[in-house]
Amino acid sequence: MYTIIEDCSPYYIRFTHDGLDKIINICKQGMEGLEFEGTFTHYNFPPEIRQEILSTTPLSQSLDLYEHRAAMFVTQGGRYYRAHKDGAENRISLNYTVEILDDTCVTSWYSDDDLAEYNMEGLLWEQASREAKRFDKTKHTPLKSMIARPNECILFNTDIWHDFDNSLSTNRRMVLTLRVNNCSTFYFNDATKALFGF
Repeated sequence: MYTIIEDCSPYYIRFTHDGLDKIINICKQGMEGLEFEGTFTHYNFPPEIRQEILSTTPLSQSLDLYEHRAAMFVTQGGRYYRAHKDGAENRISLNYTVEILDDTCVTSWYSDDDLAEYNMEGLLWEQASREAKRFDKTKHTPLKSMIARPNECILFNTDIWHDFDNSLSTNRRMVLTLRVNNCSTFYFNDATKALFGF
């Protein structure tokens, strides 16, 4: 059902599947006419589009996807997002690369030991996040880095410190993000077993 493009466990697995283009098209149609002023925007599709996405993706046959989230993460060109771990209890994300117009945005993962010096903030935000306060990427060497490609799906380990750097691009970047139910106890290894059998 799924075709692995690149397996870089435990950080990410890039893959594709039949009908992936349908998911991309649903997202692009759902974003038509929308403009975002913020540098980073989480746009959760309305219920009818969320339902269409979740009923179309074969991921729903393999994973217990959270029905109230099918969110587009929009990053404007020239922006950098510091090291963080998504959501206070999120362990993975399933990301469809809806709009990536160049190869300049780099996502990198870092070890807990390497970032032990940083205090954490963000847990009290409305959308709780684990953020490395005053993170300075110039002082750290990534464990792994990735340049996402358009029209793919990525099993993404959000439970390891990671940042992404779109500062060299003039293009916005749009990624559909899906989550699973019981996200606090469902880890990257659980997802690889459910999706790929290993």
